[in-house]
Amino acid sequence: MSNPEDRGPTLGVLLHQAHALIDRRRFAQARQILAAAALSHPDDPQLLYLTAFIDYSEGKLDDAEKTVQSVLLQNPEHYGGRTLRAELYEARNQYAQAELVWIELLRSYPEDANLYASYAELMMRTLHLDKAQRLMQEGLRLEPDHARCLYVAALLHIIQGRSSDPENEHLQRLVTQYPERIQTLLTLVVALNQRGDNQGALRVAQQLLRLRPDSPQFLNLVKELKFQTHWSLLPLYPMQRWGWAGAGVVTVIGIGVVNISKSQLTSNVATVIGVIWLAYVVYSWVWPQILRRLI
Repeated sequence: MSNPEDRGPTLGVLLHQAHALIDRRRFAQARQILAAAALSHPDDPQLLYLTAFIDYSEGKLDDAEKTVQSVLLQNPEHYGGRTLRAELYEARNQYAQAELVWIELLRSYPEDANLYASYAELMMRTLHLDKAQRLMQEGLRLEPDHARCLYVAALLHIIQGRSSDPENEHLQRLVTQYPERIQTLLTLVVALNQRGDNQGALRVAQQLLRLRPDSPQFLNLVKELKFQTHWSLLPLYPMQRWGWAGAGVVTVIGIGVVNISKSQLTSNVATVIGVIWLAYVVYSWVWPQILRRLI
């Protein structure tokens, strides 16, 4: 969030108070102060921006978007309005549009570590991990202690399987300070799972559970990912990875191998192959159900 510009003693004080309340996520009180300021300054860009930020934080995306448009109509270069527009694009999964906004902002503010962190989070969410790494490193070069850049760094370490105790402690501190980052972690778990990197998804989910050990949602998520990554399910990888399509391919191959063995191999060998195939079919149906109950 950008610092409020002082447009007069009274307005400046009100904006400062509202900003402080927003930082503590006391949105109802902040709205009251902004409403009082709007009586005398209804079109002030910074006042509108803070109002839009509260709407965005409370999930009122349509209201936030309308207000951001008003801000940018008055001042197309408004820093807060531009960053919030990018965040709104991301909230609607319009990642290409969000990336364009972050790039434009970096052209305007090439030494702003916060912008590098925001862009890196988007790249991490879309699984462009190498680019996220480069953006994070540039942000840390500019501000070695920047919280959001360090957050991205810690999360990338987890994804890459290189997390250590100090990094875990650092991630815990960052997520405690930025609770909205939980959504980023959840999005990343889903994205890694869809890409087939269940080990990476499990590592992130385990961090979530450590941060919120009383969450049944995170506990179930870890259990499901442990199930999907269990070593005993490796023979069922095609079905785990590609669902019914993978099962269909395995079935066709298995039946083909059994039929070929009957015509080209001895009866004893063909019988062994048939028994192995039957055992595999039974295993594929029975063992996953048993394993799920054990985990």
